[in-house]
Amino acid sequence: MDEENIIIPHGSPQSVRSSISHGASSHSPFSPAVSPTSPAQSVCLPTVSPTGAIGLEDLDAASLVPMGYSHPRSNSQASIRDVMPRSLSMLPGYSPESYQLLSHYLATTADCMANGSTPVNPFLVQIVPLAFTSDLLLQLVLTQSAAHRAFRCRNDSDEVAQSHYTKALQLFRKGVTDFIDGKESNPLMLTVGALLMCFTETARGDMNGTIFDHLSAANTLLIRLLAESDTAVPKDLKNFVIEYYTYTATVSMISIDARVSRQLFLNFDLEQRARQLLESEYIGNLCGCWLELLLMIPCIFDLGRQWMMEDGQPGLPTADDIAMFGSLQAQILRWTPYPSVTPEVFLAGRIFQQAMLLYLYTSLGAFSRAEQGIYQGLIDAAITDAMSYLHQLSATARINSGLCWPIAVVGSCLSDLDQQNSLRQRLHIMVNTFGLGNMQRTLLLLEHMWQVPLEQAGPWNICRAMQQHQIWISFA
Repeated sequence: MDEENIIIPHGSPQSVRSSISHGASSHSPFSPAVSPTSPAQSVCLPTVSPTGAIGLEDLDAASLVPMGYSHPRSNSQASIRDVMPRSLSMLPGYSPESYQLLSHYLATTADCMANGSTPVNPFLVQIVPLAFTSDLLLQLVLTQSAAHRAFRCRNDSDEVAQSHYTKALQLFRKGVTDFIDGKESNPLMLTVGALLMCFTETARGDMNGTIFDHLSAANTLLIRLLAESDTAVPKDLKNFVIEYYTYTATVSMISIDARVSRQLFLNFDLEQRARQLLESEYIGNLCGCWLELLLMIPCIFDLGRQWMMEDGQPGLPTADDIAMFGSLQAQILRWTPYPSVTPEVFLAGRIFQQAMLLYLYTSLGAFSRAEQGIYQGLIDAAITDAMSYLHQLSATARINSGLCWPIAVVGSCLSDLDQQNSLRQRLHIMVNTFGLGNMQRTLLLLEHMWQVPLEQAGPWNICRAMQQHQIWISFA
């Protein structure tokens, strides 16, 4: 297998730059450009001994949370002791700064990555034990923590974060090279590593589309991983990896211009693997209870793409197109959250449902319609319901960490100034609560879209706004 088969340059909204052949971007990866009224938060960390060793007894989770924040894992059954396989003092060669970054990951970053849909956080119970068996994954965990800490502290020149990011890319490149050369036969660590890199870009607010490079790498590696024996990877870990990739891939498709490119993020085999999770009413910390809705995104994308291949008048829909549209609409309207979920997860599911309807309805935007006709009525109703559900959900609830996609879809359809301001304030609160870069970038993109006529907005024009303003992001 050659290098090109590992990093497939597809799916990027522009030409994909291989995550193997490129190092850190020349664009500053830590330029949050947040509201000056948002105060930087300091971080309380345990005292590190001169030897750089700290034990588990020093890692009190509550004391590791940035000042001004409540501990976000109040409902979690997994403590730091549950996920640490050995004392930190048994990891020679790591600096005190690395221990502080690991502490920050355990207490803060891992909780911001997961949406809290289940009491067990896989970014702790799955990722951390793996990281303690792999230099690559441990470095990626530290890198993600450093990127998150730098952004939430509004530090756009964090040398620690930059150096860890560069080192992570170098280690990942070496890992893929070893895999290609046959020195490493297990794709698990590289697959998880590529996915961790995706969320590192999310945390640092990268606007260069680097996440699409990592996603392309994860695609090929995951296919290889799933082709191996089902006993090679524990079931819970495999399910999480499938959820992790499916979530990231589906919510990233909206960044692709359907007029000029096909989506290749989720092929049939990977989609079927994800659908197997639905049989057990799977609830995850990324897909919540709305995995079924996310799996409709590729179908809607492919349907809309047929009507947007070229500028100008679209071709007439066929009978099959109309039947597919009706089937998708019925599936979305029929969908309901599982009765076992918490009220916050229930509301988030309803928000995704209304955003999915908007994504489907606006695929018809190229066709003529009456100004106050049934079509516009359907869009207005979905917007009203989505905004109502958002008003019922606190902007500081953990579930918001996974709501950038529906917020972007709904927000791109808004023309009412009060509704725009409501989303603007919500995203400001989310940025200050979670400190994730892609939340601020989502607001930045919406601000641009709110300046154009409504007919040039909508979710199918998000990719064009990204291109025009050079804001290449994923909503993962």
